[in-house]
Amino acid sequence: MRYIGVMLAASVMLLTSCTAKSYEKSGRDYRRASPMPQTSYNAQHIIPKERDGGFVKAMWISYIDLAPMLADGTEESFRSSFSKACGNISDLGCNTVFVHVRAFGDALYDSQFFPPSQMAGEFDALDMMCEIAHEHGLKLHAWINPLRLQTADVLSDLGGYKTSQWYLQDTGQVSAAPYDDHLWLDPAFPEVRELIADGAAEIVVNYPVDGIHYDDYFYPTTDEAFDAQCYEEMSQGESLDDWRRSNIDELCRAIYSAVKAADSDVCVSISPQGNIENNHDIMYADVEKWCSEVGYCDIIIPQIYFGYDNSTKPFTETLREWEDICSGDDVRLVIGLGAYKIGVEDEFTENEGIIAQQIEDCADHGGVALYSYSSFFGGNVDTARVGTEKQMVASALQKIGDEC
Repeated sequence: MRYIGVMLAASVMLLTSCTAKSYEKSGRDYRRASPMPQTSYNAQHIIPKERDGGFVKAMWISYIDLAPMLADGTEESFRSSFSKACGNISDLGCNTVFVHVRAFGDALYDSQFFPPSQMAGEFDALDMMCEIAHEHGLKLHAWINPLRLQTADVLSDLGGYKTSQWYLQDTGQVSAAPYDDHLWLDPAFPEVRELIADGAAEIVVNYPVDGIHYDDYFYPTTDEAFDAQCYEEMSQGESLDDWRRSNIDELCRAIYSAVKAADSDVCVSISPQGNIENNHDIMYADVEKWCSEVGYCDIIIPQIYFGYDNSTKPFTETLREWEDICSGDDVRLVIGLGAYKIGVEDEFTENEGIIAQQIEDCADHGGVALYSYSSFFGGNVDTARVGTEKQMVASALQKIGDEC
C-alpha cells in the first residue's frame, strides 16, 4: 500500500471546527440565502420540519442509476430520462429521492470546491434535477460521499482543487486504502472536515434541495497504516479506534453545523450500515451517539438490507436494535430496505413481497427508503417478477398513507 506522506506542520494549527462561509462565484444567482454567517450553528435551536412531517417514502438514485441518463451528455436527453425516473418513482408512491451528486470527490453541480464529475454534461444536472423532482411532487436530498475520491490518475490532473493539491503535495490529507483503487480523504485533518462541510453548505446555498444526505463511506479500512503518522502526531494518547470515531463525529457535526447555518429547514440525514457493531468497530461510526444527541443528523437511515431469516442480522431483530438506540425525539428513524436483493439473495428471490412486508413493519417509524432505482426500473431486471414486487410495494406504501 502507498502511504501518503506526513502533514505539514502548519496544518496542525488550523481550526478544529467548521465555520460556514459565503460563496461568491461569478455568473451564479444565489436563489436561496444570503451569505452564511461566520459562526457555528447552535444545533439546540433547530426543530427540523422533517421531524414532525409526513412519512418518508424515499428511493435512492445512485451514480450508477444516473450514468445511463447522462450518457449522451445533452440537456434534452437527461431532462427526458430524469423526468421519466421521477414519474416512475412518484407513481410507485414515493415522495422523496436521494440523488447521488458527489460520489467520488466530484460534482454533478457547479462547485468551487470539487471538480466536475466525469459524467457531467454542459449543463447543471443538480439544478435540473431539483426542478424536475419538485414538479413531480418529490423532495430531493443531495447525496454525497464525504471521504471517497477519484483514482490517483484522475486526481493528479485536477490541480486547481484542494483534493488534488493535497495529493500532489503529499501532505497527508489524502491517503490510500488496501484493495481499493480510489483515494480517500483523511477526516483527522481539520481542513479536510472543513472542506467537506463547506461543500455541503455550498449545495444548500446554491440549490433548492430539501436535504443533504450521506451514507456509510466513512473510514475505508481498519488498517493502522492508513493514518499511522497522523495518529501518532494528533491522537494525544487516545486509542486508535476511539480517535477515529472522534474524527468521524467531528466530521458529522461540521456538516450538520454548516448546513444548518446555510438553511435551518434543510434536513441532514445519514445512512449507516444496518449492523450497529460493524458501524462502531469497522467504520468508526458511533451511530448510538448520533441517534441520541442533537447536532449530528435529523434523520438516521440504517441500511437494514436483511431478510427475516438472515442468520446473522434478521430483519425484525435488527429493526428492534435500531428502535432501542433511536428512542428519543431528536433524531427520526427511517429504515433503508434492500430492494436490490430481489433476484439476488435466496430469501428475497424465493419469496414474493418481502420488501412490501418490511414497509408495513416500519409503518410506526419515520419512513422507509428503497435501494435503489435500477432495482425496480433498470433495464436488466426480471420484468414479470419485478412488476409483481412493484405492485406489492405500491400497495404497502399506499396503506401507510402520508402521515406518521
